[in-house]
Amino acid sequence: MYKPDYLLYLKSLCLFQDINHNLLKKIVDASNLYFRETNENIPIHNEQNMIIILTGKVNVHMKESSGLQYKIGSLKSSDVCLPSLFLHTHVNNSINLEVIQSLSYLEVPFLFIKNLSVKDPVLKRNILRSLHKNLLSTYEEIFNLMNE
Repeated sequence: MYKPDYLLYLKSLCLFQDINHNLLKKIVDASNLYFRETNENIPIHNEQNMIIILTGKVNVHMKESSGLQYKIGSLKSSDVCLPSLFLHTHVNNSINLEVIQSLSYLEVPFLFIKNLSVKDPVLKRNILRSLHKNLLSTYEEIFNLMNE
């Protein structure tokens, strides 16, 4: 499947609801589409990219300098990930995104989408909503892991 095939699906995501079709097309044109199979890892090509999960599921692992690795959450279809949020306080390669269900995802340069959001308050609102939703679900997942 090609990026244009995902346009209709992308419009249904919280991140892209109610935004102008031409703006969405610019975002898709600036993005890269990737596919990964179960048990593969998602390489972080650029920590400044926004990762948008289209289909599938990944576990997010944090690796400490001691080599200890632990799960800090998971991402599923329609979730958004900004590796720079994690890597801001950790060394490079400390985030591991492990595919647990065949995956398709977009990587969008965050500075590009940030610059667009300055001109489009709806996109800015949607970015904040998407990240807020992800933070809440990650918090709940970590809380549940701690209670096991």
